[in-house]
Amino acid sequence: MRLILIVFLSIFLGSCEPEPEYLFEIDYYPITCPGGCNAKMVFQEEVDENGYYHIDLDWDGEYYPWFYVDVEATPVDKKYMYNSESVVEARFDSDTSWVLGDSLVIRVPLFTPFGNYTQDWVPLPTTWIDVNLPQFAGTVLNIVQNDRIYFSKREDYLTSRRILGPFPPQMKGDTITVYMRVFWDGGENSTLKDKYSQKFIVE
Repeated sequence: MRLILIVFLSIFLGSCEPEPEYLFEIDYYPITCPGGCNAKMVFQEEVDENGYYHIDLDWDGEYYPWFYVDVEATPVDKKYMYNSESVVEARFDSDTSWVLGDSLVIRVPLFTPFGNYTQDWVPLPTTWIDVNLPQFAGTVLNIVQNDRIYFSKREDYLTSRRILGPFPPQMKGDTITVYMRVFWDGGENSTLKDKYSQKFIVE
């Protein structure tokens, strides 16, 4: 009886074929974006022969100048989308900071009851006052905020925008490098790239 059982098990196990390895490889090596994930920073100015952008800022205004850079990214595969939307975010950093002095001033609007309104019934200020904020003196400010921004869909790619600045006058002529890290949300199959950087000259 034992011999018959052993022979039967040998025949049964021998007839089972192993799972093809490629079935596991497909799941193990996911592609978050069709064709690969990529992103770039798009400056409004033309790049020079050395790969630098020259940013011409207005130093004669009432406030320190700033500018923005557009960013573009590839969308994720449809199977990783949430409500048919790609979830892609970017964070930024730079190699340049400055220290806030004791002369920070903000303008605050003042309103009066039954004052003027727009056509949409938004109240209009009757006057503005300047408020000094010396308590922020000594704060170190990077020229680019590190909070995350999210991309939105435009045609067949994703887009967003990051403001750089403000720039104090002592930065005029400086060469600055801005860095970007992009995260494509694909759940367990997400992609993170932090290789993006660009140099520009403040003029």
